Amino acid sequence: MQHCQTTVYATDLHCCDCGEALEQKRQMHTVEELSPDLLVDVKNYAPQASTITGVVKSMYYYKRRYKTNNDNMLYGYWWLEVEDKDGIIHEFSVDAEKDVIANLQKGNVITAFQETPLTLNYRIADGNARRVVKNDRFMPVVIVHFADQQYRSWDKTISRNYTGGTILWLVLSVITFLIMLFAAKLEFLPALLASLPVAIGVFMAEHNYHKKAKAKQEAKYDAILAATDVMLSTTLNQLGYNMLARTPSKSDVICISCQQRISQDAAHCYCCGAKQHVEAIAEKEQSLAKDDEQAISIQKALEPSITKPTSIAQLEHAIMDEYSLAYENDYVHKNVWARNEKGTIHHRAVLGKVLEKEQSAHANETRQTVTTTETTTTYRGGMYVGSDVKERVEVYRNRSTTLKGEIMLETASGEPFIFKAGEDLLGSVDIGDWVYYAFSSVDTKRYSEYYREYAVNVSKDIKYNNSSVRNFGMVHGFNRMVLLGLTSVGLAWYFDAQDFYPLVNTLVPDAGIDLLNNYPQVVEHLDGLPVAVFIVLSVVTGVWGFIYSQINGSRLKRSVKKLESMITKFSKQFDKVSEQINKLN
Repeated sequence: MQHCQTTVYATDLHCCDCGEALEQKRQMHTVEELSPDLLVDVKNYAPQASTITGVVKSMYYYKRRYKTNNDNMLYGYWWLEVEDKDGIIHEFSVDAEKDVIANLQKGNVITAFQETPLTLNYRIADGNARRVVKNDRFMPVVIVHFADQQYRSWDKTISRNYTGGTILWLVLSVITFLIMLFAAKLEFLPALLASLPVAIGVFMAEHNYHKKAKAKQEAKYDAILAATDVMLSTTLNQLGYNMLARTPSKSDVICISCQQRISQDAAHCYCCGAKQHVEAIAEKEQSLAKDDEQAISIQKALEPSITKPTSIAQLEHAIMDEYSLAYENDYVHKNVWARNEKGTIHHRAVLGKVLEKEQSAHANETRQTVTTTETTTTYRGGMYVGSDVKERVEVYRNRSTTLKGEIMLETASGEPFIFKAGEDLLGSVDIGDWVYYAFSSVDTKRYSEYYREYAVNVSKDIKYNNSSVRNFGMVHGFNRMVLLGLTSVGLAWYFDAQDFYPLVNTLVPDAGIDLLNNYPQVVEHLDGLPVAVFIVLSVVTGVWGFIYSQINGSRLKRSVKKLESMITKFSKQFDKVSEQINKLN
């Protein structure tokens, strides 16, 4: 669809060439509008079958837990907000552990299908997720539409396998046999023969019922598969979503009239229709008559009057640059029982916009079988009668699921910043969101520690848990102290007091020996000398370690101080920054 010479997008209100208001708008479609008979066969078996076609507006990763005495199972889901062509928002969950869904992004166009309304019964595992997830609705089939190809995610709740079985005939035949045997007072064989027709009749009827039910289940599955095959062949262009809205560009500008974001090459704003460039007034010749008989032709060049829209990229990079920071410091970590650890502490704070994110869900399930044997021994009159052995087998299941991936941010320098994000951040950030991320990393010869000092999704006002490099530390010498303690106790136990006399005479000066002779109770307990030495050593080491910890803490504090000041500045001006970003978007 075009107006003048430029392609018109679905969100355009005015032609960007002439500024004229658009009376005819580009239309989007659903898969059911493109294929009116899409669900006819499916609804013969599932009257409540339905589809939703729209754009993913928001995503949130969360988990549900199934827990019993033997099971502790976690399952991952995406909570989606999908806007259809009429602007209606549909909210539901999809399986995040499917490969197709794992890399679903904000802005993707999807078609979700359900044969009948489904709900998730497992409890939401996290309190924060309970505030976000508004219902238990679940969509088992999702088609992701791209310009060149489509992908399908299929949940096991829709299956071709029929699980019904024939068992009613056995129950009724047993009941009939018992009635004939006890109520009708028949002998065993006549009662058995009397119940035989019931068993055969019910078996045939039940078998015929399950045969039809199985055929119906398979026919329903085939109808659903055929319908989703049609959805799978429906392209983004056919749905009309290929021209939904212009892709944001670094060259975009702010409209001089309505302050909306528009393309740099737009002559008129496609939101309000205002002309974006007021060109210089051309030079004009004006003839001024001094009298009726004489005319003097003069040429007057008027000064040009030009109004240019403001560049979005310049405004974005100015905001990013104001709150971004990167530096590093040399660091020496002092240790009592080991050599000092030398390295570098890197600090960085980045305010940026999410350009890309790669994510994948990983599930891990373990099973543990525990066999318990109980033996009951029976005695009568003091005589052994026998033993009863019972064996109980229990299976314990444990399942975990995690979301892993990387986020790429656009930065003020123009160089993308890529980092491995935590599950909380990765699961709630969409492409186009603004994120403020600050971190510190300690790199030495033997240690490499990473600390997320501060993280917030500015676009959604979501703050995340943090840690600080101030907590960095290392433990050396603990095993040595334990070994020395055990050795001192062993020496005190093995040797007598007189065994230490030669050592004391060698190490202690004569004046000290004379002083010890005045305290015979001390001399009698010289076997405790190793323990006493260990205690003194522990006290000295503790004091020494405390002094070093204060020195290390002071160095870490000085190193991170500049970063913390930037974080404080951003926190205080968060509302202002958020407002500026919302205007740019």
